[in-house]
Amino acid sequence: MVPALTVVLCAALAACAPKAAAPTPAPAPVIVGGWQPADTKDEDVIAAASYAAGLVPSGHGAMAEVTSAETQVVAGTNIRMVLRFADGSHWKATVWHRLDGSFALTEAEPLP
Repeated sequence: MVPALTVVLCAALAACAPKAAAPTPAPAPVIVGGWQPADTKDEDVIAAASYAAGLVPSGHGAMAEVTSAETQVVAGTNIRMVLRFADGSHWKATVWHRLDGSFALTEAEPLP
């Protein structure tokens, strides 16, 4: 009789035990030195975009928006983005945000 009671009690306890939570999916792996998507509203992206817009040849009007952005960690951060200007033109620009907080434009070209 005791073994049957032990089995019943163990089964009852097992049924009342809290269930393990489903595992959370792992975040996407970071590719060291690779380009990662960035928020176009991020303050560093906006600052880099403003800097780049000031160096694009005049005649396009004010910068209207950053349509896409990516970052790459180097000795500082490279910020690669597409800028849309008031005249509808689009420019691809890469700005190096140095460790000291300054910027350097490393690429700027109009997109078709």
